Amino acid sequence: MNKAKSVAPVLLIFFLIFWLALAINPLHRNIWFAENIILIVCISYLVFCYPSYQFSNTSYWLIFVFCILQTIGSHYTYAEVPLGFWVAELFDIQRNHFDRLVHFAFGFLIVLPFKERFGKIVNFSNRSVEIFTLVMIFIGIGASYEILEWWYAVIYEQDSASNMFLGSQGDIWDGEKDVFLAGVGAWLFLAFANTKKKFL
Repeated sequence: MNKAKSVAPVLLIFFLIFWLALAINPLHRNIWFAENIILIVCISYLVFCYPSYQFSNTSYWLIFVFCILQTIGSHYTYAEVPLGFWVAELFDIQRNHFDRLVHFAFGFLIVLPFKERFGKIVNFSNRSVEIFTLVMIFIGIGASYEILEWWYAVIYEQDSASNMFLGSQGDIWDGEKDVFLAGVGAWLFLAFANTKKKFL
């Protein structure tokens, strides 16, 4: 257990306030429900496991930032987040890339909590094996999410012109790019962050 006092309870309170504020009148309520199922399950897991296992404060901060990004995406739907339109206009690009940012952030921000948890139950033979394994896990999680998006679109959004949850924005390689970005995000954190440092 970490010696430093955990910031998790305070971050959870701030996040719940933010989440409740953005739960009011989202752009598309049905998409909001779908986007929040996994988030609620994961936060419930963190709360349930908190008495027996606590992550480092660094991990809780990274989780907090990712949850904020995900909550913004679910409020507007990822393809319609205003920040993404502002960036697209600023750099004269055609696509709202907020969803790409969040897929990258998933790998970059969430890999440390995975590393900490796996470190308690798995002994990797060396750092290269650890990095490879964690990156592959994030690629797998990213691919699994894309499969869920596909199933949701097939069942609930049969009109391909209104696939708001899928959010491909006309890019036939959207799913593959999203999976790639999750893996790249995880690899960048593990490769360049000082992972030997003892996080508080």
